[in-house]
Amino acid sequence: MIVTGIPGTGKTTVCREAQRIAEERGIRLRVVNFGDVMMKLQEEAGGGVEDRDKLRKSSLDFQKKLQAEAARRIAGMIGETEGHFIVDTHMSIKTRSGYLAGLPSHVLQILKPDLLILVEADPGEILRRRLGDATRERDVEEQERGVAEELRFSRLMAAACAVLAGAAVKIVENPPGEPEKAAEEIVKLLEG
Repeated sequence: MIVTGIPGTGKTTVCREAQRIAEERGIRLRVVNFGDVMMKLQEEAGGGVEDRDKLRKSSLDFQKKLQAEAARRIAGMIGETEGHFIVDTHMSIKTRSGYLAGLPSHVLQILKPDLLILVEADPGEILRRRLGDATRERDVEEQERGVAEELRFSRLMAAACAVLAGAAVKIVENPPGEPEKAAEEIVKLLEG
């Protein structure tokens, strides 16, 4: 299962909450953040990129190679994990050159997802969350219209990925202050 969302939707918080709920119910669930794996790989190779915000601003060729290596590393983790596995990532990455697929075909072929989940929120709420996040250096769209464009583009990417991977797509809403509701919906999917 792959859980995605544009920056500010709260997908990582939802994934953490899903892991907590699953553990309470005795469900084995491992969550791995694709960006964390990419950062670790580039550090192992000698570094050069200090944080994710700078990573997404690096050359597209570098990002694509790192994506492929991260996918191989994560596929190995999936093979070693008992129970369920969630990959926390982005469906698209807004770069200087435009939108880069977070899950290009070569990554999908390696990960072989059966379900793609889009965590979403109201564009105004996403913008509010971004403006309040002092931990990241994000390119914040000054208007909700820019956020709405990112949401639409993420859905378009999800449709393309679903066709390539033969996976289902599920949209999960993450309302303000209630990540446990979105997480509960994800855990129900794990329970079958």
